[in-house]
Amino acid sequence: MTRCLLNIDLGELPGEDEQLYALAHLANIACGGHAGDADSMRRALELCERHGTLAGAHPSYVDREGFGRKALDVAPEVLRAQVAEQCARLAALARERGVPVRHAKPHGALYHSANKSPELARAVVDGVVEALGTDVTFVGPGSGALKDAARAAGLGYAREGFADRGTLPDGSLIPRGQPGAVLTDVARARENTVRLATGGTVDTLCVHGDTPGAVALAREVRAMLEALEHPPEPLGDSALRLVLPEAVDRRQAREALCSLPGVLDAVITESHACVYFDPATPPESPALVLTRLRVMPVTPVERPLLRIRVRYDGEDLPKVAAHAGLSVEEVVRRHTAREYTVRCVGFLPGFAYLGEVDPSIACPRLATPRTRVPALAVGIAGERTGVYPFASPGGWNLVGTAMDFTAFDPKHGAVMQLGDRVRFEREDA
Repeated sequence: MTRCLLNIDLGELPGEDEQLYALAHLANIACGGHAGDADSMRRALELCERHGTLAGAHPSYVDREGFGRKALDVAPEVLRAQVAEQCARLAALARERGVPVRHAKPHGALYHSANKSPELARAVVDGVVEALGTDVTFVGPGSGALKDAARAAGLGYAREGFADRGTLPDGSLIPRGQPGAVLTDVARARENTVRLATGGTVDTLCVHGDTPGAVALAREVRAMLEALEHPPEPLGDSALRLVLPEAVDRRQAREALCSLPGVLDAVITESHACVYFDPATPPESPALVLTRLRVMPVTPVERPLLRIRVRYDGEDLPKVAAHAGLSVEEVVRRHTAREYTVRCVGFLPGFAYLGEVDPSIACPRLATPRTRVPALAVGIAGERTGVYPFASPGGWNLVGTAMDFTAFDPKHGAVMQLGDRVRFEREDA
């Protein structure tokens, strides 16, 4: 594991949301000790296969009544057999489906008890090895008896942190049942994610599948981890380029970045933000910049709708129709049926890249750009559409001409700004 991954404890509750499997990199599947049975394990394995999620065993004290959250007095040799039996049960079902079991992680009280006791830790690790072999990764605390036992057995080891659990001043988890033990606030989970994932002490972060609001928490943690995978790249001595998360509202992202101390300007492209700053006053750390981006609302702020009348007379309209296997009339209908959002502004002053066109009429750019495209030509390039503000060279497929429209005002700049909403209307409609 070379990057910080999201693991989720799954297969524990009836009616479990499938989205959790899509969000998890690793699924820790309850295998009968504290929860789970053959049916739930089969479903979990099926969903892991469907979403490309790595399947792992989640053994526990045999304590279904207490959900495995109470330490039991179990002899090490008995515990080894119990862990082996649980992992073997999952492994047998996984073989039936052809899904490999890649990792193992103890559940609840067993996780904490075994980490304090070398004897119990060896019993847990020996049970895992007996059922799954040594070609698995053991997921556990950053230090302690479990890590020592797993390493001694030749297992890979992933250090775990908890995105949805509160911690005491010494870094240990607040015991369940006490205030602040379980975090359901997305902002707190985000803070934990940044702190742990950038601290160099964990390889994977956990969200518990039974935490209230687990889907929202997991979605935020996964998005944050993906953002942190792409640290800012320096562009010379006074600029940084950041990968811009898909869900972030582009206009708000620019405003937030420009508000950072020392930042002179921010330019938003399709998938990046370029931040220009005073070399004497560099901006905040990359983690804090990315955190600010993730704080942005997922739902864009409602903005007035700009309507642009179009005469669909573009010379490439028949080619776009042929590429789509549709009639010209149907291409026009689908082009005017959608509401578009300004994703970025560039290439020419006032040239707004609008997305997304209906996938059925998306069409690649011209192999050889034209030396001159007339002003106000409406074009399609890939999944984007837009209006040429001036006559210029260009390689977009021309489908029409904007009527009575100005894309760039010399006094006020681009008419269409980041995040603006746009609809095209057929002139003769």
